[in-house]
Amino acid sequence: MTDLLYAAILGFVAGLLPVYLGLLPLALFRRLSASGRRFLVSFSVGILLFLFADVTGEAVGLSGHTWYGALLFAFGLVIGVGVPFLISSRRNHVKDGSSAGATEIKPLTTYIISVAIGLHNLGEGLAIGAAYAGGQLALTTVLVVGFALHNGTEGMAIAGPVSDVPFRAREPLVLGFLAGFPTVLGSIFGTLFYSDLAGVFFFSMAAGALLYVVIELTRRAQSPKSTLIGIVVGILLMYFTDLLLTI
Repeated sequence: MTDLLYAAILGFVAGLLPVYLGLLPLALFRRLSASGRRFLVSFSVGILLFLFADVTGEAVGLSGHTWYGALLFAFGLVIGVGVPFLISSRRNHVKDGSSAGATEIKPLTTYIISVAIGLHNLGEGLAIGAAYAGGQLALTTVLVVGFALHNGTEGMAIAGPVSDVPFRAREPLVLGFLAGFPTVLGSIFGTLFYSDLAGVFFFSMAAGALLYVVIELTRRAQSPKSTLIGIVVGILLMYFTDLLLTI
């Protein structure tokens, strides 16, 4: 029981807490001009693109361990893309033409961002729990610190699009929970068991969902130049925080 509690604390420090810290600038972001908020959205796209490449690489690497890993990767990717696409299409059909305009971010998109990041963080939590269960305390510390900095940036990836969407005060709390709490669950489960196949499935679903939201956010961009700059800045920020995991 003590090991599970400690694993949960590790997940909290590595995932849930930094995601909420990354959401703290949200009130400031909402006060920016429309062009400033659009830049934040493209900055978020850069972060999400980096995460997409990261989780896809993780899933591909793990799927190569078994012959049916490739099928599981394809299945998870299709689910990750297909489920939010079907939900969004159904909502648009129900609204019968009253849906958000081409440049307006939908509240549903921000929830999909949080769920996609949460699936990614679930895989990170499994890695933390497995390292802790294996007695690799040095590796556990490196993972927790690195993931914490990484996840703080992911919180900003949620804050960018949310700043451009009308939300009630409690909803950013829900979004942060969806993105960060899976790290806690992953840490607990990773302490009990670890499966490469589970990693393939969760990472590939995360990749699919991230791909969906990247497309959704990018097609609402109005300024190609500002969008490109924001994407590059987001990718570079994630790259330099990711370096902490390899130093």
